Amino acid sequence: MSKLARDHRNADLAKIHVAKKQLNMSDADYRAMLWTQGRVHSSKELDFAGRRSVLDFLQRMGFRPAPSKTTKRPSRPTPSADALPLVRRIRAQLISLDRKPDEYADGIAKQMFGDAAPQFFEWCTLGDLHKISQALGVEQNRKGAVAR
Repeated sequence: MSKLARDHRNADLAKIHVAKKQLNMSDADYRAMLWTQGRVHSSKELDFAGRRSVLDFLQRMGFRPAPSKTTKRPSRPTPSADALPLVRRIRAQLISLDRKPDEYADGIAKQMFGDAAPQFFEWCTLGDLHKISQALGVEQNRKGAVAR
């Protein structure tokens, strides 16, 4: 089983157990529901179709999954209007460099400006954004990436 499939399976099993708790199901009711929906005695025995069937049944019974309280990735800040063209240019340069993530530019800012660098490159001053763009331009030339 691939890591992605295992992660989806574990997420589905977690939702099933949260639903059991949210609906205040007794253990006997839970086991009976597993047997009628998936013909299994334990949720770990469910295949993909069985997990879908159980989750659909639990949602029909009133289970509403709560949205995640924490995200794995912080959202990127919105740059100021005067910095927007430079931020777009930096993102275009990152795309030309084999689709590097925005965190790559954050790392360049941290390396260039040390502890004075903000957490996100979008928060840099216009002069600092120019320097980041120049550094990415040098990297584009070195790798032979298309620079427009």
